[in-house]
Amino acid sequence: MFMDGIMNICATTRLYKRKNEKGEIVYVKEPVWNWVVANITLMALGTSSPEIMLSLVEALLTLGKPAGELGPSCIAGSAAYNFLVISAVCTTALPNGQFKKISQLRVYVVTATWSIWAYVWMLVVYVWWTPDEVTLAEAFLTLGFFVLMVLSAWIVDKQPWKKNNRIVSNSDPEAPSEQPGVTAIVVSPSAAEQDSGALAPGEAPVKTHAHYRHILAARQRHAAAAQRKLQGGGGEGGEGDLMLVSGQGFGDDAMLRADPTKEQVMFRSRAYAFLESAGTVRVAVTRVAPEGGSLDHPLRVHYKTEDGDAVAGLDYEAREGTLHFAPGEAYKYVEVRIIDDDMTEPDVHFSIVLTGADAPNGGAGKEVLVVQDRVRITIVDDDDAGVIGFELPEYEVAFNEKRSYAEVTLVRRRGADGRVTVEYETQDLTAVAGDDYVAAKGTVVFESGEKSARVRLQLLQSFVPEAHKALQLVLRNPEGGAELGKRAACKVTLVRRQFTLMPAGAAGAKEGLELGKGSIKLAAADGADDGAGSEGEGEFNLWSAWREQIVSVFSPDEPDEGEKVSWAGLILQYINITWKLLLFLLVPPAEWRGGYPCFFAALGAIVGIVYLVNEAGSLFGCIIGLKEVMVGVSIVAVGTSLPDTLASRIAAVKDPDADAAIGNITGSNGVNVFLGLGLPWAVCSVYYHLRGEKYVTPGGDLEFAVMLYAVLGGCGIVILAVARYFGGELGGSKVRQYSIAALLVLLWLLYLILSGLRAYGDI
Repeated sequence: MFMDGIMNICATTRLYKRKNEKGEIVYVKEPVWNWVVANITLMALGTSSPEIMLSLVEALLTLGKPAGELGPSCIAGSAAYNFLVISAVCTTALPNGQFKKISQLRVYVVTATWSIWAYVWMLVVYVWWTPDEVTLAEAFLTLGFFVLMVLSAWIVDKQPWKKNNRIVSNSDPEAPSEQPGVTAIVVSPSAAEQDSGALAPGEAPVKTHAHYRHILAARQRHAAAAQRKLQGGGGEGGEGDLMLVSGQGFGDDAMLRADPTKEQVMFRSRAYAFLESAGTVRVAVTRVAPEGGSLDHPLRVHYKTEDGDAVAGLDYEAREGTLHFAPGEAYKYVEVRIIDDDMTEPDVHFSIVLTGADAPNGGAGKEVLVVQDRVRITIVDDDDAGVIGFELPEYEVAFNEKRSYAEVTLVRRRGADGRVTVEYETQDLTAVAGDDYVAAKGTVVFESGEKSARVRLQLLQSFVPEAHKALQLVLRNPEGGAELGKRAACKVTLVRRQFTLMPAGAAGAKEGLELGKGSIKLAAADGADDGAGSEGEGEFNLWSAWREQIVSVFSPDEPDEGEKVSWAGLILQYINITWKLLLFLLVPPAEWRGGYPCFFAALGAIVGIVYLVNEAGSLFGCIIGLKEVMVGVSIVAVGTSLPDTLASRIAAVKDPDADAAIGNITGSNGVNVFLGLGLPWAVCSVYYHLRGEKYVTPGGDLEFAVMLYAVLGGCGIVILAVARYFGGELGGSKVRQYSIAALLVLLWLLYLILSGLRAYGDI
């Protein structure tokens, strides 16, 4: 629930006033939270809240008593485990031969530096400045370092000293759209580096531990949405005729960094694909003003086509000519006619090449740089009968407590020639035909040229959303020459929501109502479906959502597609049922008020749980005769970091880079000290200062553990830096992976052994 609250907060967007390249004021939609700031503030509270709260609660409980060591030692132990063991787990998670690097290297270097300084600072406080005492100055300096860490990371990400720190993506609000339905936004260079595709409205460019812990809890809700973006078109209205295959147009930061002092000319994307039946296609060429300059002069850009597999005269008509940009004009189009035929043939490609650019009449002497001189055009054959499958592998349907239906989309790809049919049938998973929905079986017909169709599933009024229920829709027996694709089955989950969802881009659709696994429109069964929905349908009902949240406690989570609820899952469900019921009663739904009430209520619940952890840890240490500092650096530290271990491993496997898997660990370690110690130090130092006393915190064995981590953590950074030089921080051959992992784990074991020897006076 805490993670749900954070994700809702970070997903908040708002309209900002910006200037486009023509100097005109435009309003663009951007995330409220910068991804770096969210990483180090909100997300750190999510991933590190147990350690931070443990230290704070212990400090509050020991006011007027000798300071405890469990909280600080847990922070030191968690840092060692996080950086050394989690990095080892991540590097062995990749397939043999695959490498992954940290893409946001500037931010990583800053946070890694702060993470090492954080533990050096602990030594300064405990040993060198005021030994065995924490003063007001030291406490508030520690909190100040947290602010400085956030500020410095934000600065290296945003690079505000650069004039063109806002760049327009390939869906510029001022640019004519090459694709119907493309939503205009503006993104920063950091966002472009963070994602290989353009951001959709409402998406925050945040890739963090909390994001992947949220995936663990929410059963990977966003995976299908990502696949949908990569699939390109395929919907109605000709959306399948054009696919941006790769590149991000203006979002390609490396391209824009070529020489920002010169005017630049480029294609808006690096590759396109058009259906053979598209007729005349248009490919955009754009010009970008130099830093401090303008587009107040004319420009000529020369182009020609070149054969690849496609042959001019057979597959397309050759073109050669010049684009004439008027003063202030940023876009021109190269038009090429595709030759359609009735033969089934493989996809072929040709290229459009920019052969030069010059600025005549008023622009003489101005240097123009062609930063991308070639674009690959793929002609997709549509004379085949095609491959039929579901648009998405999984859908989530928000039930609206009325007799309603859901529509699931089938798509026909790789050709649309001729009339074809395919049979479909519903199958029970946890939803039961006759109780939750009406069983359906029938045939879908695609006429020649048709690329999509819909299957309507009737939901029954008797369905009460006590828990997520799921059914499966299966395709079989294609006829007419078509084949079944990989998505011959899809899972439809009935979820506990009161929203009415509409397809993205539909008239009247309210932002924020599109779930991660595709959009399904729900409408009343009386047939009064106007395609737009009413104004009141999307309103959030707090009490209904809270009631559903509480009712869901008594049912286990839905298993993944093709899996069954395990006995272990059922046992854990009913072991935890008391805790879940208590938390769901106290914590409001994450969708309410942008997630802030859920965030703070869950934070309060964590404080209560951490109090119990503190008492249990101390009691356990007494029972087995283990010193408190060793309980903190080992058992408690590992226990509080296990969720991060699972989240990081998922990030290592699923993410295209190593940022979420490794890059966030260093920032989290710094936050552990600056907040996990800064907050209790500030509270206790003020308390004792008002009483005219000193806040005594004996360093004892802890100072050795901190110094040891500072040394071993530095060794870990060097190991990852060397690994990056030879391919990437993560991955490589299996021999390399396990060698690096073994070395990192050995460093952690060395940390535990030496800390234990020191604690018991053997060294």
